[in-house]
This record gives sequence, structure tokens and C-alpha cells, in this order.
Amino acid sequence: MHKPASLLGRRTFLVGVGAGLATLGLSACGPSGTSSPAESTKDTKTVTHPYGKTDVPVKPSRVIALDPGQAQQIALEHGIPLVASATLDAEPPVPGYLPSQQTAFEHLGFGQVDVEALAEFQADLIIGNTASLQDNFEAVAGLTSTVAYANTRDKVEWYDSALTVADIYGVRDAQQKKLDEYRARAERFKSGNADLLSTKKIALLRFTTDELRIVTDSVIFPSRILTDAGVQRTESSKPEEADDTYTSLSPEQVGRLADADVIIHFSGGGAFEGGQVSSTFSRYTEGELWQRLPAVEAGKVFEVPRISWWDGASTSAAGTMLDDLERLLPQFA
Repeated sequence: MHKPASLLGRRTFLVGVGAGLATLGLSACGPSGTSSPAESTKDTKTVTHPYGKTDVPVKPSRVIALDPGQAQQIALEHGIPLVASATLDAEPPVPGYLPSQQTAFEHLGFGQVDVEALAEFQADLIIGNTASLQDNFEAVAGLTSTVAYANTRDKVEWYDSALTVADIYGVRDAQQKKLDEYRARAERFKSGNADLLSTKKIALLRFTTDELRIVTDSVIFPSRILTDAGVQRTESSKPEEADDTYTSLSPEQVGRLADADVIIHFSGGGAFEGGQVSSTFSRYTEGELWQRLPAVEAGKVFEVPRISWWDGASTSAAGTMLDDLERLLPQFA
């Protein structure tokens, strides 16, 4: 079932992976002679992924998603039968913009991979991003068919990752249709609001547990949605290095945001720690440098939900971002 990738160390992979890993090699085959009893009567296909090659069911019936990003979100968008999934440190832990699954699944929390607990679900497919499996792929793969996929952390475009995950689940064509629909909507927004969008420079900010970050104009999910929607970014939003997805600002560096006509911000993301994030927000926004920013003085500062703008990884999340932009755009003027 699992064939280890002896030439690819996990941590080496995470530093050097390129966008080419987003595309999986898939070939249909009959039931594998090394499959577990739960899989022995199922057709399988061979998936080439960052940590090796794995035979997976063509139509999985008991799936575990180890990350609340595309592994979970693509599954829920297409009705893939989840028995357990990682979830966000948020309320609700599963984003409301995603379709509900008819059968409830176990919530595993954020960033927790307990191999013994996973064994109890008797899954026929376990899938997670490279980060979720980097330390324990061999152990998890010993349970059942296990596949890792590269995402924006590995500098892979979110829509490529979405298609990769959809390929694993066997719903690539349906996912491509969703992507086409999203792109058509983003283009309508861009062309319909071109005059206003061309006059405004926007900075997207994230308050973390200990600092303020500019979300750069890069491969990161929300930046790509803004670009698709025709939103112009500030000079301060350019990455200092080609692959940087954020730029850290100390309280003394807040003045760099003076080039923003509009500021959009959210707090936290992933393993959210509310109290610490709130303290960071207060420390920056109560300072004199923040209060003197042109966007702040003009009342052009808008908070958006982190669950879609940061933790989103799907067309459902992208659509929610476009909803927010449509709501906020009249206030940009």
C-alpha cells in the first residue's frame, strides 16, 4: 500500500518543494495485494505524492482529513465521507461557509495527530498536508492508505492544491467546475468595479499572538483572491524576499502602512489564541503611529473574518471573501 520515499527527507522536502509537486500522478489499478482487509475488495489507484507512492481507493468510504484546510474543505464541498477531521480553534470549528455533511464526523482539533486514536476509525484513506504528516508519516501510513499533499506553505498555488486533493478524492472534474465558477465571479467583480479599484491601494494585515504582519502580495490564499478580484496592493505589501508570505512590523514600524488608502485586517488564524491576539491588536492600534495613518484618519479600516480570509482554502472560502469585498467596496470610496 505505502511505498516510502527514501530519497526525500521530510524536513528537506519542506524547504525545497516546488510548485511541480502540486500535480499528482494517478493510475487506476485493481485491488492491491498489500491492501488492508478494509480495502481488499476496492478498486485502487496509485498516487505519487511528496512522501512517496500510495495505493488509494478510487471511491473512499471512510476518510480522515488531518488538516482543516483543503483536506477537509474539499471533502465537504464534494460530499466525501469523512469519519474524522482536524478542525479549527474557532467557533464554529468547521467554517459555516462549507456544506454540512449528512453524517457527523469526529472533530480531532487543530494540529493533533494521535496515531492510536486514528486507528480506531478504521479509515480507508487518510489525507493531510505536508506539515500535518511531516513527523509521523510512516506511523500513520501503517494504518491505511495515507497521502500527503503540498499547499501554499510549500509555495504551491491554492487552486493547484485544491485540484490535487480533488484528484485524490476522485472529484477533479467537479472541482475544476467550482474553480471555473469562482474565477468567472472574480472577473465580474474586477471588471464591474475597475474604476474604483484602480484608485485605491489596499494593505491586508494579520494580528498574531505577538506581532502585526502585512500579508504580502504572494502565493498565500487571501492575496491570490484579492489579485483575482482586481484589488491593488500597496508598495508595503510587496514581499522583501520572493517567497515571503508576510512582513513583520514592530510598533515602531507601523508608519510603513502610510501608503495604504484602505486597511483590511483580521486577528489570529489556525491555532487561535484569543487573549494574546487581542493584546497584540491593542498594543498596535492604540499607538500614536497607528492613529496617524491616512487610512485610519479617513475611517477606511475594516475587519474581516479570519476563518475565511486566513483559514480558507477552497472556492467556498473564496466566495465568502468576494461577498465581503462586495459589501465593503462602497465604503472604500
